[in-house]
Amino acid sequence: MFALLLLSGFIYLLYRLFRPTGNAGEWKVSNEITSLVTKNSEYHFFDNIILKTPDGTTEIDQIIISPYGIFVIETKNFKGWIFGNAYQKEWTQSLFTRTFGFFRYYSSIKYKFQNPLHQNYKHVKAVEKFLGVDRKFIFSIIVFTGDSEFKTDMPDNVVELDGFSLHLKSYTEKILSQERVERLSQRLRDHVEHAPYNERDHIRNVEQNRRSPICPRCGKVMVLRIARKGPGTGSQFWGCQNFPSCKVVKRML
Repeated sequence: MFALLLLSGFIYLLYRLFRPTGNAGEWKVSNEITSLVTKNSEYHFFDNIILKTPDGTTEIDQIIISPYGIFVIETKNFKGWIFGNAYQKEWTQSLFTRTFGFFRYYSSIKYKFQNPLHQNYKHVKAVEKFLGVDRKFIFSIIVFTGDSEFKTDMPDNVVELDGFSLHLKSYTEKILSQERVERLSQRLRDHVEHAPYNERDHIRNVEQNRRSPICPRCGKVMVLRIARKGPGTGSQFWGCQNFPSCKVVKRML
């Protein structure tokens, strides 16, 4: 029993040491963008933006509005190896640890996290609706900070921090007029200034959505259902009340 408790404590300590720290990642990316923006007045930068969604609110790490498009940025501050592709629902973070004392060998601890491309898609849709612009003008970028290393081929819009500026500068075609950039930027500035939603409101919405989820597509209340076939037969999940018109489902947390 003592050995089990000791092992549990050790694993918890490792989690505390290596767990993702989102705020630190956002801060690093914000500094990188701020440095870029000060050198180029064409970029208008916003961070920690909370927008309305059908199921409540969503918080966006960073938004850049420029003649080259509108960039919606999701940051991940991870360590270790990262495995994933564009289509998987979850990606994997693998941390390697070394035992202490006389015995030296490495072990791997793995964590699952939501595919950030899917996560940022919701942010992109929120920006699209709020600004009233066509989806073709909005680009999703995922930025990994921290001591992480991709172990699978990543889509072009998933980059590490040191490659972020180069990726952003690769968008060279001007697709929005300067007048429209100023108008869209002012709309977002007005939103930030009046702050219709704050961090506390957003956290409250997230918690409420865990207990009684709202469909992110149509805004209807979701109901608890039981899978009748497939590998998850007998398991519970949340399904949209508007089925079959809306077929959105959510896993039980």
